[in-house]
Amino acid sequence: MQYFVYALDHTYTDDSRTESKRLGYFKNLEELQKVKSKAVQLPGFKIFPECFVIQKYILDKVNWKEGFTEVIGEIGRDYLESGDEVDASIVSVKELGIESVFCLSHTYTLNTYLDDERFIGIFSGYEKAQMVMNELKNKSGFKDFPNDFILDEVELNAMHWTSGFYWEQ
Repeated sequence: MQYFVYALDHTYTDDSRTESKRLGYFKNLEELQKVKSKAVQLPGFKIFPECFVIQKYILDKVNWKEGFTEVIGEIGRDYLESGDEVDASIVSVKELGIESVFCLSHTYTLNTYLDDERFIGIFSGYEKAQMVMNELKNKSGFKDFPNDFILDEVELNAMHWTSGFYWEQ
């Protein structure tokens, strides 16, 4: 059986830039909405309340299976623009009874103002994420920056961006 998590993002785009913040991963929409209602009260978020985005991501799915040869995206970041397609056969991680997931990405610095970042996936266990990371370390691009993987355990149903933000126009 496949499982998914909800993700809550806040993404604002204007003529000169895109700002994106991941507020957390969630087992269900009720917990996500609680965090969203807190976030919309914070500086920055309350200026752009229409910019919250809810997406679903399939657990243990590898979103970046190959290496790379060039910088990606217009700002050097590769966030999935939309979540995964989830049908009735894929159920929420609340059925698993887990309290955290493991997020894997790869980020290296291009210059003082720009990182090149790839979102690899969200995993149910540390060992699964570690195995994917070890496989990718042998692929082009990744092998040039083998120490730039980020593997974090992330608590589900928790607000991970708590300070708001300052928006300079």
